Amino acid sequence: NAELYYQRGQVFFFFFNTKEALYNIKQAIDFNDKQVKYYIFEADVFFSRGETTLAFNALQQAISKDSKSEEAYLKIAELSLDLQDYKRCVENAQKVIKLNKLNAKAFFIRGWAMKETGDTIQAVKDYKKAIELKSDYEQPFEELGLLYAIKGDGLAVDYLKSTIKINPKNTHAMYALAMFYQDHDAIQQALDMYQQILKIDGSNADAIHNVGWINYKYKEDYTTALDCFSKAIRIDSSFYQAWYNRGKTYEKLGRMSEAKADLEKAASLKAEQNK
Repeated sequence: NAELYYQRGQVFFFFFNTKEALYNIKQAIDFNDKQVKYYIFEADVFFSRGETTLAFNALQQAISKDSKSEEAYLKIAELSLDLQDYKRCVENAQKVIKLNKLNAKAFFIRGWAMKETGDTIQAVKDYKKAIELKSDYEQPFEELGLLYAIKGDGLAVDYLKSTIKINPKNTHAMYALAMFYQDHDAIQQALDMYQQILKIDGSNADAIHNVGWINYKYKEDYTTALDCFSKAIRIDSSFYQAWYNRGKTYEKLGRMSEAKADLEKAASLKAEQNK
């Protein structure tokens, strides 16, 4: 039963046992070499093992079985994107779009490749098309939010809020929105968003650090700031910005020896990371 081998292979893959996953999918193909999804899964297993040539070979086999397989072309586009082969990615995404102009994922993947090559105008068009085709498509909403945030465009707020509405646990989008608020002096809104992140992920060092920064710079609440910076350091001891800002906070509190130690630590960590 080829399908059972395929399903068992997926279970092994879920548990990171690629050797058994590969054995099972090969068995499935031996029993039924017409199923495109078997070759696509085989490609995923090969790719996870770093065997990229074999992964693409498996996908070419899939296409030889079905030259109109959107899934196979899309998988080639995805793997090419991971390998930063943007030309190959775009070519295969466009093959999918030619086969099916309603394939939202193909527009999204092409948009991502366009963004990586610096063509943000086309990226925005593709992301918007993906959303037009699939109104609850989280990733293009987030990508649009990030692109508009880089430009300082207020549309970033709308797109990031939409992302969070689709996925209320997307802390990456929440952080981007909080930073946008912070950069545009909407301090309470930024603080509220950081607190929302910490309700989901209490060990988010960046959010904790930024709560500390707001208390340090805007509220002059140095006790709370000190506590936040210390928590961020406990979570990530290589977080040199937290060491630096805790040092500056110690200065404000008149604890000069501790300030000196933290500032030296921050300088050391920054130099090490910049090597």
